[in-house]
Formats: sequence, C-alpha cells, structure tokens
Amino acid sequence: MTTAFVILHYRTLDVTIQCLDSLLKVAPDSQIVVVDNNSGDGSGEEVRRRFAGCNNVAVVINDQNLGFAKGNNTGYKYVKDNFDVDCVVVMNNDVIITQSGFADIIANYMKAQHLDVCGPDVVTPEGRHQNPLQRQPFPTFRIVKWMFMDCIRLIMLKLHLFEKKILATYTSVSNSYQRQDIDLNGITDCVLHGSCVAYSRDYLSKEDFAFVPVTFLYAEEMILADYCKRKNYRTGICPTANVTHLGGKTIMNGALPREKQIFKTAQVVKSLWQLLKLRWFGC
Repeated sequence: MTTAFVILHYRTLDVTIQCLDSLLKVAPDSQIVVVDNNSGDGSGEEVRRRFAGCNNVAVVINDQNLGFAKGNNTGYKYVKDNFDVDCVVVMNNDVIITQSGFADIIANYMKAQHLDVCGPDVVTPEGRHQNPLQRQPFPTFRIVKWMFMDCIRLIMLKLHLFEKKILATYTSVSNSYQRQDIDLNGITDCVLHGSCVAYSRDYLSKEDFAFVPVTFLYAEEMILADYCKRKNYRTGICPTANVTHLGGKTIMNGALPREKQIFKTAQVVKSLWQLLKLRWFGC
C-alpha cells in the first residue's frame, strides 16, 4: 500500500518543520506535499529550502490564501495529478505522527473495512481524544439554532457586551468535543475531525477535492460528512492509528482572544450557511 501526505502550512514555520521531521522518520518513502497558503512571510520558501534535498517532499506555494478547504485541495489535487497512490492523508501542520508504520496501518485498515474516508485516533498533548468530532451529523434545526446563536454572540462581541462570559462559553463548548477515553472500534458514518483525514484510492479516482470547497474556515468536517453520505462513501475511524494534534497553532497566532473569537465566529456563521445551502438547495 502506498500513501501520500498533504500538509497545509501557514506562517508557523517551527510547527511545520516539527511536523515534517516526525513524518519523514515514520514514512521516509511516502510522497509529501506541503502547501504554503500564501503565508507572505517567506516561511513557505524556507520550508522548500530546508527540504530541498528530500526527493519525496514537494512544496507548493499558493499566490493567495485559499482557506482551509481549498488550500488542502491544492495539495490533494497535486497528489492526484502526479502520483499513483492507494491512500492520501490530508493533515494540519500541527499534527505530529510518531507511530511507526502509520501509513500502512491506516491504508490497510481502510482497505479491510472498505472505507472511503477515514480518520485516526486524534489525541491532544493532554491525552484527550478528538475523533470522532460528532458520532453523527447534527440535524438541520440544530445547525440553524447554532448559526442564530453565533450571530447574536458575534454582535455582542463587537459591541463589547458580556465578553468574558461569551469567551468562556466558547471554551466550554470546545472542550466538550474532547474525551478522556473512547472506544473507537466500529465507529462509522461519523463526522471526522478535520486535522487528519485519509482518503482511499477509490475516492481519489472519483473526486477532485478532499474537502468540499465552499468555505474559508470551519465546519468543513460537517460538510464533508454530508457529502460522503450523499455520495454513499463509507467513513470510519482506524482505532490502531494515532496522531498527536497540538491544536490552535495556525489561527491568528498572537491575536487577542476577543479579536480571534470575532474572526472565528464570523467564519463559522458563513460556513454553517454554506452547510444549510447544501442541505436545502444542493449548492
């Protein structure tokens, strides 16, 4: 089984270097494509320079910031056009893989379980598990409620109203998606955590994108889950493959909490609207 990796990079050079160094140790023969999402600070060029001696590492530098879905899709399409692989793993640059044989473990599991899209056990440095993001997609009424409430929170944040309480609410909700212990065996048709997703040869042959290219940031996992269900792709989690997700290393690094949350909330509202449009109108 042959596996290629796509890593999305944006400005955090040290994080990307750590990601690549760990990956090259456990998957030295795999093709690796790094996509610099128009960092504009020379870090993409520095990644290219540092790994110029690695024949299996390619660095693609976008001429604009395409966001999460389209940025990852650039690397996915590069793999599809240039390599013949059984599996492509699309991952954040803040994902660290140290498991020996990771590529074979997840690729063989997907083949044995007839999965088209698969995620590993995604674990934080604190030992909390992030996969699955949701056991099953949220019903539409819950998406509408979520979008409405985020619109209210966004207005209140911009007006400096109840800032501390709102920020605390977001932190609590984020933590609720992480678990200390979980049995990942047999989990299928779930919403996978977007930090590390593997796609099969069959999916690769049929689709020109890894994530549905309708968002800039956030909710890509939910939209992908809806898309896979509509197209009858099987999704699941490989319980024996594991990665460490450092988390929070690439979104407005250095920004104040309020500014960061305003940006994130505005993007979530836009993405949820795209999800609803796909559900209601198929576009």
